[in-house]
Amino acid sequence: MRYHRWVLIAIRAAALSMLRIVSPVQANESDMRATTSKPATITISSRAVHSSADTSARVVLTVTGYEPSTSGPVTTVVSLDCGSNVREIGRFGIFPNKAFSVLDGAKPQRFGFPLPDDPSCRQPQTVIIRLEPQTGGGSGASITISDASIE
Repeated sequence: MRYHRWVLIAIRAAALSMLRIVSPVQANESDMRATTSKPATITISSRAVHSSADTSARVVLTVTGYEPSTSGPVTTVVSLDCGSNVREIGRFGIFPNKAFSVLDGAKPQRFGFPLPDDPSCRQPQTVIIRLEPQTGGGSGASITISDASIE
């Protein structure tokens, strides 16, 4: 059965409209972007129920954009808001140290970190992402996270 082009366009438009209605509200990209001067606090989505004894649970970050610093490399520091304190759970760097964006056709990069054994950190609500210069001031560096989830 052959469809006319306008019928296919109408079907796609309807499907996209339904996805927007059904999908959860996403934060603005600026809220998901961390720099050396402004950390990003991201609400954890796709939360599965994990018992406090589940040691396989981990926080997974999806990076969809990166801009390196012009003054030296930076490290991405990942921390959890564990109730009354913030606890660092890991660090990573983008390799190769060059700019990329999924908007330009690059593939997203994913990084996983095990949840701490501390019971107050087993069901975190937010993850805090900040960039820390290794050398230089880290000027111009930024990283964009599209999703943070517990898997």
